[in-house]
Amino acid sequence: MQIPPPIIHSSRLLEFAFNDQDVEFTDRINLFVGDGELKRLGEMQGVAICSSYAYPDEYLLFFCDDNWEVHGTIPFVSIDEAKLRAERGYKGINNKWEESQYSEEEINDFLREEYEVDPTSKWWEEICSFCGEDIISSGQGFAGQKATICGKCVEEFYAHLHEESNT
Repeated sequence: MQIPPPIIHSSRLLEFAFNDQDVEFTDRINLFVGDGELKRLGEMQGVAICSSYAYPDEYLLFFCDDNWEVHGTIPFVSIDEAKLRAERGYKGINNKWEESQYSEEEINDFLREEYEVDPTSKWWEEICSFCGEDIISSGQGFAGQKATICGKCVEEFYAHLHEESNT
């Protein structure tokens, strides 16, 4: 298993650990995942603690496969809390944590190349393409490949279309 990239699931890598022969999977983390029918997440090859760009006071404990694809996430208010939870499910993982060694320049290059964003922008925000409102703060919205729309604009467009069809 290779070291993780500097950005995982739109969050900055802070620390990571490999689940190897010195780590015992205890199955004591009750994390259910899925898009419809939920199932309990089993043993993963890697764990990473990342800092959320969208919510800077939140640390995310990612449970990843050997390609660092995220299969489950638990948010925490501190890195220490995240490590405690990881140790609960992976006994011995506390001895495996490694800090990210990526420089700011490497992180910015990764964001430009892989995410195709300007690292100096607030690229993580989902801004409504119509009114400019932050979709996260509005609580609802939809994103496509080239545009996003907030719930307020959907309602306004629906009302406008409904008006035109009745005249």
